[in-house]
Amino acid sequence: MSTGVGTLFVIAASFFAYSQIKEARLSRHIQLLLSFQEKYHAPAARRFRHRLISGEFGSPETFDPSHMSSEDFHAFWQLHDQLEMLGVLVEQKLLTFDLVLACFHRSPPQVWTAIEPYIVERRNHASPLEGRHFERLVRYYQSSPLLRAEYWNRQNVL
Repeated sequence: MSTGVGTLFVIAASFFAYSQIKEARLSRHIQLLLSFQEKYHAPAARRFRHRLISGEFGSPETFDPSHMSSEDFHAFWQLHDQLEMLGVLVEQKLLTFDLVLACFHRSPPQVWTAIEPYIVERRNHASPLEGRHFERLVRYYQSSPLLRAEYWNRQNVL
């Protein structure tokens, strides 16, 4: 009898521990997302993304950050690094793609479209790892069943 009670206690404790781990993971996801979102949606970051996506720095084929002011150059690499980190967080399952899609539903694919030729070229001359996680993040967008043709047809709308 005591073995049965002990077994039930262990099972109940295991379910409780699992629920606590699940809650802690959700809390971590929310903290990561809020921290990232605060920086990503800051007014200066939004202005820079709009300028980049609108083609102010050239078409995707002619985009070259070496022609930017030092402030814009810094903003470009900060944006790139943020999206690269977002891709890492999704790949490592520290953030779910569903959360990323809900909070950043338009700009990552738009930014990728604006800079893809430049990043691919940098892979040949700088680091073969340049932008790999960011590109994979965009592939999550492309393979998402939630994003139908109308989403992709509106990517040029700012």
